Amino acid sequence: MLRGTWYISPTPFAEGGEVDTAGLERIVAAAASWGVDGITILGVMGEAADLTAAERETVLSTVAAAARGKVPFAVGCSAPSAAIVAANARRAAEAGAAAVMVSAPPLLKDTDQIGAFYKGIASELPVIVQDEPAATGVTLPVSALLAALDAAGSTVVKLEDPPTPPKIGRLLAQRPGLTVFGGLGGVSAYSELRRGAAGTMTGFAYPEILRAIRLAYEAGDTAGAARINDRFLPYLVFEGQVRVGLGIRKEVLRRRGVIATARTRALTPLPDAATLAELDDVLARVGLTPAIEPLQVSP
Repeated sequence: MLRGTWYISPTPFAEGGEVDTAGLERIVAAAASWGVDGITILGVMGEAADLTAAERETVLSTVAAAARGKVPFAVGCSAPSAAIVAANARRAAEAGAAAVMVSAPPLLKDTDQIGAFYKGIASELPVIVQDEPAATGVTLPVSALLAALDAAGSTVVKLEDPPTPPKIGRLLAQRPGLTVFGGLGGVSAYSELRRGAAGTMTGFAYPEILRAIRLAYEAGDTAGAARINDRFLPYLVFEGQVRVGLGIRKEVLRRRGVIATARTRALTPLPDAATLAELDDVLARVGLTPAIEPLQVSP
C-alpha cells in the first residue's frame, strides 16, 4: 500500500479564512479520480503548523469520512515532542488512517538523539519517516535516517533533502528493500526512480503526470518516462518554487475546479499579477488546460 503516487493535500480555506470542508471533500474525490495510490494530509503542504487544534481535527475528520472506501490516507503527525506526536498518531489511528508521517523535531542539534525520539512515538500505524530539512532545520545523514527507521520499526522514507536522487541511492545502498518516496514537488521524480524510489509523495497539482512517469518507468519504458518528464518539466519547476509554490499549487487547483480559493495562511496569501501571468505562460507552453477531469498522459 505504501508505494506509488501519493498526493499531499493542501488545506483549503474559504474567503473568510476558515477551513473549507467542502473543498477538502472535493480534493479527496478528485485525487481518487486522478488515480493516486493514497492521500497525505496535515503535512507542510497542508500548512499544519498554522492550524489550530480544532482546525486540525476538522481536516482529519473530514478527510477520513470522504476517503472511506475510496483511497487510503496518511496523516502528518510531526511535533516538537514525541508525546505530542504519539497523541496525534493515536488520533490518526482512531480516524482510520493507513499510516502516519513524522519528521525530526525542529532544530534538533544532536542527531544521535533521533532514535530515542522516534522510539517514543510508539505508533500502532506504519510510520513514514520524513526527511525534510527545509521545514525542520535538521539535516539527517543516512546513518541517522536508518536509526530513525529502526527505532520506529519502519521501512518507509519520504526523502526531501536535495539533491534527492544521490541520497536515495546512498540510503538504498545501505538498506536495500526500503520504500523511499521522492517529494519536493516531483521536480526530480524521474531521476529518483532511476535511483530506486518507489514513487512520489508530493502536493504537485497534476499527480497524473507523476503517476504516468512512474508507470512508464516501472513497465520498462524508460525512454517514455523521460519524454513525459521532459515535456512537463518547465511546469514542474515553476510550481515547485520556494515560498510561492504553495500559492501557485492552490491557484492551479482552483482553476481545476477543486477548491474555491487559493488562500494560504502565509503573509502573502495569493500569487501576484506577475506570477499569475507567468503561470498562464508555462501552462500554455506545456499544453495544460486546468480541468477537474483526470489528465490523460501518454509517452
